[in-house]
Formats: sequence, C-alpha cells, structure tokens
Amino acid sequence: MTLTRHIGVLLLVCILPMLSSCREIPTSVKVGNGPSFSFDGSGRLASFRIYGPQPGYKIATPFDAKSLVWRVQPTEGYFKGARVEGLKIEYGSIPVGYTQAIPNSGTASALPPGQVYYFFAETTNAPPAEGFLIKVPGLCQSGFVGDVRPLKCGTKEPFAEPSNLEQFVQENRVQ
Repeated sequence: MTLTRHIGVLLLVCILPMLSSCREIPTSVKVGNGPSFSFDGSGRLASFRIYGPQPGYKIATPFDAKSLVWRVQPTEGYFKGARVEGLKIEYGSIPVGYTQAIPNSGTASALPPGQVYYFFAETTNAPPAEGFLIKVPGLCQSGFVGDVRPLKCGTKEPFAEPSNLEQFVQENRVQ
C-alpha cells in the first residue's frame, strides 16, 4: 500500500466511529398509570407539558396556552435538561433539576377522570414526543400559538367531541 492509501484508511478508521455516534434517536414516551411518562431517545428534555380540556369540553386542545395545566422546565436553562433515555416523570412530581412553571405556585391539580389530556415533551438534539393519553382520531389544532382551536384534521371545521366519551375512550385507548 502507498502512504496515501495508509493515511486514507487510518482516517476512515478514526472518523467512522465518530459519525456513527452522531445519530439522533427520536424521543419516545410510554404512558403509565398516574399518569407517568417513561422516556427514551438521545435528546435532552427542554420542557414537559400537560394540556387539559377547556371548561365545557372533555378533550384537550394541544398547544392552547389556556389549556396548559402543568409545565416543568430545566432550572439551568433550555439546553441543560436531563437526558431522556431512562427518564421517568410522574404527573405533578417535579423532576430533579427542573422547575415547575405552570402552575406558577402550589402543586399541580389532580387530573379529573372522564377527560382526555395531551402531553408534549420538547427536547433538544432530537425530535420531540407528543400525544393524547388516548388516541383521538381526527383531532388537530388550528395552530401552535395564539387562538388555538380544536379542528377536524385537514379542514377548518370545528372538531366535534364524541357524545359518549366513556365508549370513545374504550375504543381508542393507547396500547
């Protein structure tokens, strides 16, 4: 082998391990009782939010600031969150290294049964995770900020909540 080929092989051997370790793994969350949230992925948790339904409704509207019932964020700043791999959060229990932003005082209110909640795990260095605590087919939101309204996906029509929420929950429970 020539000297140039030796240098090329040496560089390849040194660079390949670095490139393979740069792979980001999207954030995933398993929802448990309580509710509790078990995380996996390669990112860091920048904030964790729970949204609840507005008065008169039974299903939360994602990203509606008026529906935000609990939010925690890293005490040291947005990019200083805990690694999500192996992280577990119990609703209402503030994780070590985090500060509760919503509610701004006191403890998080109990989540009344018979309602559908939404979570959003914002992460750095990897895609976020989000979802309803049950599947809600056809529900989208009108935007991410401002006047956020529940809409039928792909339309500008209002989302109509099911008349029998108990049956709806049984049929759409996340497995």
